[in-house]
Amino acid sequence: MGVHEEITVKDIPPRTVVCLRYRGSWRQLPEMADRLDRYVSQTSIETIGPASGIYYNTPSEVGTQDLEWEIFYSIKTAETPESFRSEKDFGIRKLPRVKVASITHRGSYRNAISTYEHLEEWIKRERYKISGPSEEVYLSVFGVPSDEQTMEIRIPVSST
Repeated sequence: MGVHEEITVKDIPPRTVVCLRYRGSWRQLPEMADRLDRYVSQTSIETIGPASGIYYNTPSEVGTQDLEWEIFYSIKTAETPESFRSEKDFGIRKLPRVKVASITHRGSYRNAISTYEHLEEWIKRERYKISGPSEEVYLSVFGVPSDEQTMEIRIPVSST
């Protein structure tokens, strides 16, 4: 097991996001991020911060082709911009306030499983209950070398 960052519990305020929903392999993440970036650049939507992803299931639950996830950016306005045109797979929606256990993963995104396991063990040990799908906040762009990749892993929790 590698070196792990400090785990914190924090409240994430409600957010309005522009998102791209996808069904299939996580290996498509860089391509889907590019699609979302192209889409946003064709609108007047103003994004805030880095891209994030929400993962609704895992390979231990379903086959790769049935993985459901989305990539999104928080946006500045709470209103749907006039330039927003709904297209297949794209949308704007509100995410509710959520309490999360959070850890920073440094290194290849593909090797994040041990960081997830460490975070899940901590959640159990601290007597929290996982209360929703995990979120990854991509703190580095997808094109950087794998040893420079950095993301924050957030797992929603509630008190047991």
